Amino acid sequence: MAAPRRRTRLLLAGGLILVGVPALAWGGLNLLLRDSVLRPRLVAAVEQATGRRLTLSGPLGVKLSLVPTITLEGVALANAPGGTRPEMLTARRVEAELALVPLLSRRLDFQRITLIEPDLLLETDAAGAGNWRFGPPRPGAPGGAPPARPGSEEAGLLPSVAAVNIEGGKLTWRDARSGRSEVLDVRHFALRAASPAAPLTFEGAFGLRGLDVAAEGSTGPLPRLLGASAEPADWPLRLSLSAPGLQAVLDGGMRRPEAAAGWHAHLDASADRAERLAPLLPGMAFPPLSGLRLAAELAEGSKDGPPAVGALRASVAGGDLGQWVPGLGLGPATLGAETADQPLALSATLNLRGLPLQAEGRLPPVAALMRGTGGPLSLALNGPAMAARFKGDLPLPGKPEGGGMLSAEAADTAPLLAALALPAPRLTDARFATRLALSAGRLTAGELRLQSREATLEGEATFRQGTPRPALSGRLSAQRLDLDALLAPAPAGSPAAPTAAQPAAPTPPGAATPAVPPRPELPGRAGGPRRVIPPLPLPLAPLRALDADLPLQVQELRLGGVSYRDLSTHATLAAGRLSLDPLAVTLPGGRLAGSLGADAAAEPPRLSVSLRQEGAGLDLRPLLQAYGLPPQASGHVELDTALQGTGGDLQALAASLSGHFGLALANGQIDNALLERLGGGLRKALVPNAPNAGSTALRCIALRLMLQDGMARPQAMLIETGLADVVGSGEINLRDESLALRLLPQVRIGGVGLTAPVLVGGSLANPSYRLDPAGTAAAAAGIVGELAGQQKEGQDNLLGQLAQQLAGRGAGSLPDCAQQLAVARGGRQGPVPPDQPQRNGGQKSNPLDLLRGLLGR
Repeated sequence: MAAPRRRTRLLLAGGLILVGVPALAWGGLNLLLRDSVLRPRLVAAVEQATGRRLTLSGPLGVKLSLVPTITLEGVALANAPGGTRPEMLTARRVEAELALVPLLSRRLDFQRITLIEPDLLLETDAAGAGNWRFGPPRPGAPGGAPPARPGSEEAGLLPSVAAVNIEGGKLTWRDARSGRSEVLDVRHFALRAASPAAPLTFEGAFGLRGLDVAAEGSTGPLPRLLGASAEPADWPLRLSLSAPGLQAVLDGGMRRPEAAAGWHAHLDASADRAERLAPLLPGMAFPPLSGLRLAAELAEGSKDGPPAVGALRASVAGGDLGQWVPGLGLGPATLGAETADQPLALSATLNLRGLPLQAEGRLPPVAALMRGTGGPLSLALNGPAMAARFKGDLPLPGKPEGGGMLSAEAADTAPLLAALALPAPRLTDARFATRLALSAGRLTAGELRLQSREATLEGEATFRQGTPRPALSGRLSAQRLDLDALLAPAPAGSPAAPTAAQPAAPTPPGAATPAVPPRPELPGRAGGPRRVIPPLPLPLAPLRALDADLPLQVQELRLGGVSYRDLSTHATLAAGRLSLDPLAVTLPGGRLAGSLGADAAAEPPRLSVSLRQEGAGLDLRPLLQAYGLPPQASGHVELDTALQGTGGDLQALAASLSGHFGLALANGQIDNALLERLGGGLRKALVPNAPNAGSTALRCIALRLMLQDGMARPQAMLIETGLADVVGSGEINLRDESLALRLLPQVRIGGVGLTAPVLVGGSLANPSYRLDPAGTAAAAAGIVGELAGQQKEGQDNLLGQLAQQLAGRGAGSLPDCAQQLAVARGGRQGPVPPDQPQRNGGQKSNPLDLLRGLLGR
């Protein structure tokens, strides 16, 4: 019986052990993890390890299992002294899975800590120290917990963490040195380590500036980051980030991770489209580029400075640069250097509306660019039969001074003009060179020279970018300027056709090819009478965009098939007001001098012109020949004009003209065939006796029109020839181009002077002629009276005296050449024809019969 009893006692003892030991363990664990015991131990352990106050404002709960879970509500960890806010970390809830066995050794080993909706602040101070660097509290330090008493309940509980999970929340980064800050929304995050001293691995999902970012990577051990260990010396960091269309891999390390200092890394980043970078680089305008790639060696730079860049290679697959240069497309392009001290090499394929271009260049080294010191720059742009080069220094924001030599050459600029959608200037066999200098918003082009078949010029110019308008100043001198060739349209098919190697610039999605706007109907051409003066718009708007001060000298200027010489002017432009004063040019028959003005700031715009011949006048024969007319006239034409008007087109300008126009000629000759060509029907009415062959002496032509608001009235109107004299008065209405003139011809037939007054009406485009019913005497008196009245209104005293002389003549006495030439010249002296017998002493016929005879009726 002893044996059964012994077995029974053993079974009872085993049952007591199986039941009692767990119960005792459960009770002991429950006793150990109760709030009153665990809370002070946990707070003391964290504060002893970090030197920061841990606040648990909510309840502490325990879920007992093989791996007990501690839950904390309202967790707050104090920030470093001098931080921008009191708490470094706050969390709505913290769950910690606690290992049991280490508790027996008075260690807090957390297998996993889960933070629910944490708010973590990582920041550096002015010295670059990070607030994540923890240490034991200093005795008496504000916010620091009192040191634990040796052997006390709180002493010796050192925590360690194997894994950290974050669900929701945000992370804020601030750098006191640069003033930069960033907020990262944390969707989820997981951090793992095989042991407290083992490297960390992590992965997570974040929100950054509206981007969904996925991250994964690995780092060195946590104690090295917290400054509690010196190993490893170079704390490794590998980070892989991805977002829609974006990818970046950072592989490097830190020598002082506790201060986020001494870092170095290799960056490999890519973007399928440039617009993906907009959230990361706010404020920058990105053209539609594709296939962006960047590989760079990066390292920490100087204090408050940008990162140091070593080897660098950037590339683009292609895109559209039309927002900077209309029609410009970019093909494959690269920029890079093997080391920071090597010049950057640039290579790019371009396409300008079908014109293939290749750009090559060498830029200053990355190290010089990062230091802001700049350096040598060379660029080359090559296209079909054209090339441009620049060699000099690159200006930088901190070093605005720069410059160098710019040169270009082209066999023909027509393809380039077609690609740029510009009508001119077309140059052939062209070579251009200038020395550029840039400083403080000023660009100077010195030693400027252009040599081509169409133009040869030299000079200098300075462009200032200022407010309210940019300004251009300098001087230009041209030996030859052929505007006919420069403005000639480019031949069809000049631009190179697009090829597969150089694709044309892509059209942005959704963009439509603009339709050619319909050509507007010109006033006076549709639905109204035909006009001689066209309503051509005056291109004055560009005058409001620039100020200028530019003397100009041109030895030979060709325009409209006519060669002009020794053009000299001083152009000034300020606040939309243009002045060409003085303005002088030698025409084929003589030299003109005067001034030209335009005020584009006025509404409507105002224009003015003043011209007068220099010397004896303009030689009529070479002048006619130059303008394509038969050289069948001779004599010297004197010109005196000063006109001003307002309007946005030629019709409006003519309708508002005021001032005077004077023309005088004495002792000339005209071919009768040219007389027929110039006079038309009016010549037949006034000079019916002119033979078809031979020539006629031009004793004088005297014309002076006074204009007021588009109404032109003669102060002098006389033509004397060997066949007939014609004197006239009336008005020309430039507003509607109507005519209201009264002409009194005196035709010499067989030594007898015959007169028949004629009224000229209609319009400039369609004049009409009819007999003046007032008769010869009344017509002569009326004409003389009108001319005298107009001369009296002149401001010149001499014109008033001439008017008195004219008014003192008898009713049958017409003005003579000397008097009318003086009026046409504005009172100045000049050549006059020799005296001739009294014109009005001959017989006079019936005006109606004479006019019918002259008209062949």
